[in-house]
Amino acid sequence: MLYLEAHQPRRLRAQLSSRIVKADDVLDESLDRRVFERVAEKCYRPLLKLLESVGGLRVAMKLTGTLLEQMESWGDDLIEMVRGLAWEGRIELVAGPYYNSVAGLVDEGELVEQTRRHVELLAELTGVRPACFANPYLIYYDEIGELVSRELGLRVIITEGSPRVLGWRAPSYVYKARASDARLLLRDYRLSDEVAFGLPRGQVRVDEYAAKVSRVEGQVVLVGLPAETFGEHAPASMEAFDFLRRLPSELSKYPWVRISTPSETVKRYKPVDELRVRQPVSWLEDKGLSTLTGSPLQVAAIEILRELMPRALASPLARAWRLLSQADILYSMRRDLKTFLEFERAACALRSSLEG
Repeated sequence: MLYLEAHQPRRLRAQLSSRIVKADDVLDESLDRRVFERVAEKCYRPLLKLLESVGGLRVAMKLTGTLLEQMESWGDDLIEMVRGLAWEGRIELVAGPYYNSVAGLVDEGELVEQTRRHVELLAELTGVRPACFANPYLIYYDEIGELVSRELGLRVIITEGSPRVLGWRAPSYVYKARASDARLLLRDYRLSDEVAFGLPRGQVRVDEYAAKVSRVEGQVVLVGLPAETFGEHAPASMEAFDFLRRLPSELSKYPWVRISTPSETVKRYKPVDELRVRQPVSWLEDKGLSTLTGSPLQVAAIEILRELMPRALASPLARAWRLLSQADILYSMRRDLKTFLEFERAACALRSSLEG
């Protein structure tokens, strides 16, 4: 199973007045457009065309709400391609927080609301309602499984196959979430990182990779990585797209291997065990949350979000708060004071506007 996370954040303006009139005043639209158009040309457009043309190649894909906004504004043809691929079953759409947000770290109800908005946007743009959920960086713990299953009816969840949680068990099986009937599909981080980090270095041979996949014991091998690996992180000149183009035929050499989607997988296999995840896991470097919450700047940013949330979400500037909750912003400020200062300026402008 291939899970591709396609995402572009909305970037904050470096210069901002002391108050904002509308939520999008915090955005650097020109920078967003420049980056989007470059990545669309190098990655999204050739990737979607490849999915249209290669028989047997199907993927689960999460296109975040912030990316879909940019596609609507500057790449309508991409929306049309996604719609066609979803209808044909070549893409299984995956839902998550609309703004690729850390909302779940601030308020779990907001995580549900942002995911509901993402589900509705996908249904509006493609006519297909997703049945599968994935958080930013595949963040997961027991309460998330219960929430998205009960409140949203999303009963397939993709998360990280963390050894800390699995113990003696393997990631290559379907598991049941605690306290809900949701099914957990676990990313094989070794085989995923081999592609994500190996392709840009020219260190992955598709025939050898398919042979490794064929030797895994279990029900499912979930390879999850950013969609931007193909064409952006690993340029076409390094045969990044050739890897995907050849993968179905190389896997077909092993009769017991098929390319599947999340919904097909949970229909085919019953869970082998219930998996309890008391502490959050993720696909970040530490397989937890310290990369998002470990620095003083990140702690301060989360407190600012908590302080502003009640007033912001009850106001016409709710979108501004949600833009500030993007996981990319929090991740960047672990080592980048500039990102925190831009966040702080935008938060101060939002606070001033809310105070009238």
